[in-house]
Amino acid sequence: MPVIDFWLAISFLASRTILFPASLLLILYCLYVKKKKEAAWAAAGFYGGVALNYALKRIFQLPRPSNSLIAIDGYAFPSGHALSAVIFYSLLIAIVHKEIKNKVVRIGFITANILIILSVGLSRIMLKVHTVYDVIGGSVIGLLWLFVMYRFLQKINP
Repeated sequence: MPVIDFWLAISFLASRTILFPASLLLILYCLYVKKKKEAAWAAAGFYGGVALNYALKRIFQLPRPSNSLIAIDGYAFPSGHALSAVIFYSLLIAIVHKEIKNKVVRIGFITANILIILSVGLSRIMLKVHTVYDVIGGSVIGLLWLFVMYRFLQKINP
């Protein structure tokens, strides 16, 4: 079905296949341009967030909706795609946007990344593999995790 394929393509933007190598490239970029704090934040933020999501799914063990449009295993809460999208694309905005000198391009970059975050969350709902609460929970947890990691890294390395 074309509609399912569309939402799967959007969802793929927050898959491990995309985000694991993309986060590694972001970390390597930070190291290349001598942004060690940002590299540490990207590593702790993204990979720590993935570990946190895994742990939370095991703690809550909430089942996925029974009427999902695709076959999928695992627990529902929090949405790993929403959490990962919020973390990675927010890191990308925070780290890269200052490097973009052209204001129109910078605003476009920020807007595109925010749209990806929102679209990924919506895709998980449209595919019926998560409820709205799973997606909102994953998004909020992702933002909180990024904030906690940022503050923690500031404290240990001012």
